[in-house]
Amino acid sequence: MTLLVAGGYTVGAYGGWFTGGGHSALASKYGLGADQALSINVVTAEGRFVTADMNQNTDLFYALRGGGGSTYGVVTSLVVKAHPSIQVLASTLAFSVGGSNPSVNDIETFWRGFDLYHAFGTTIVDNGGTAYSYVRPSGSSGFTFTTDIEVPGMSEQELSAFVQPLYDDLNAIGVRVSNPRPTRAANWAATRQGLGGVPGSSRFASRLFPRANFEDEALFVATQQALRESVEAGYVFHGIHMQPTEEVAGYPGNNAVNPAFRTTVMHADLFDFARLRGLSPREFNEAHERLDEQMQKWRAVSPDSGAYFNEADVQEPNWQQAFFGSNYERLLEIKRDRDPWGLFYAATTVGSEEWVVVTEDGLPTQNGPLCRAE
Repeated sequence: MTLLVAGGYTVGAYGGWFTGGGHSALASKYGLGADQALSINVVTAEGRFVTADMNQNTDLFYALRGGGGSTYGVVTSLVVKAHPSIQVLASTLAFSVGGSNPSVNDIETFWRGFDLYHAFGTTIVDNGGTAYSYVRPSGSSGFTFTTDIEVPGMSEQELSAFVQPLYDDLNAIGVRVSNPRPTRAANWAATRQGLGGVPGSSRFASRLFPRANFEDEALFVATQQALRESVEAGYVFHGIHMQPTEEVAGYPGNNAVNPAFRTTVMHADLFDFARLRGLSPREFNEAHERLDEQMQKWRAVSPDSGAYFNEADVQEPNWQQAFFGSNYERLLEIKRDRDPWGLFYAATTVGSEEWVVVTEDGLPTQNGPLCRAE
């Protein structure tokens, strides 16, 4: 059988991953992590152990499925959907410009290849697939693009034929790539040895891009230009094509997932991998301002969308709308009803605006006393 889980070594699948939404390689086929929960056991702020499902404690059942973790109660266990066992193969694509062995001769052709890939993105998700891409600066003037395209249920031959039009289009403009034999994705357990990654000091922000950004010609051009400028500014782009619509999510439905997720076809992160440790508060804030300047370009081309709560900037402007959309007022009512004392707190969770962490340097590190907001 198949269960949806997170991909990170240290991410608890049935904690913050599903309560914040929870995407995976099967998001376009089975929905998000929040869509998998059928029954949730939780300890409330008043110390009661309760079960939340379609028939009891329905407010908690709604809020805990996508309305953000760390704020409504302590989840101890849950019952989730089990899907039939399914084959997942990956088709890998990479091309670069600059460096010692480029597959593209010039910068403009590289970015045209990036455009072609994103134009193909709706085809991927419309067929129940997902894709994980990166664009990284390489050297002083080069860039590298990589992606894995996965369409659950397709055979090796079917997946190769499915992606061939993309390879044909890329080669036609001068991106020298060949269609490799798809690789079989190992099961999640086989790749995990209980080892976490080295703690990093990077910072990132994210945005959910709806279908219109890739189907409206003028908006597509503006979107691609915004993404390009961000990478050319020295940041790393990470795009995840997926389409976790309400129809894909299925039963039991009616949860608190950010409505922007239901219309998105790409969730994207922008990473700042510059070393941030040791910076003064002024230098840290300046670094964040530079990152946010790029993110403003992303927000400008997707003004009615939002951002993924679990992968976002702790200083995201208007975070209530960005992370929760039109669900926020209902979620805040549930928070105040279930936790009137404010026992549960985490930055940018529902109700957290009623509290403030006082720090000596003014940085958003949460290293200080928690006080009521004035």
